[in-house]
Amino acid sequence: MATDPVCKMNVESEKAAGKAEYGGQVYYFCSDICHKAFVANPEKYTSGAATADHSCCGSHK
Repeated sequence: MATDPVCKMNVESEKAAGKAEYGGQVYYFCSDICHKAFVANPEKYTSGAATADHSCCGSHK
């Protein structure tokens, strides 16, 4: 199980909507929206400063 770095949702890597490699690590995404946000600014989501962004789905419960 992986954690989407944008929205912090748990994602099964084999069912992920997208994946990207950054800094030698592979990241998996729950949606294309999260994937695009990460690709546009990976440092924002790998620095630890970003809070969960639920714009991909409204909110996770």
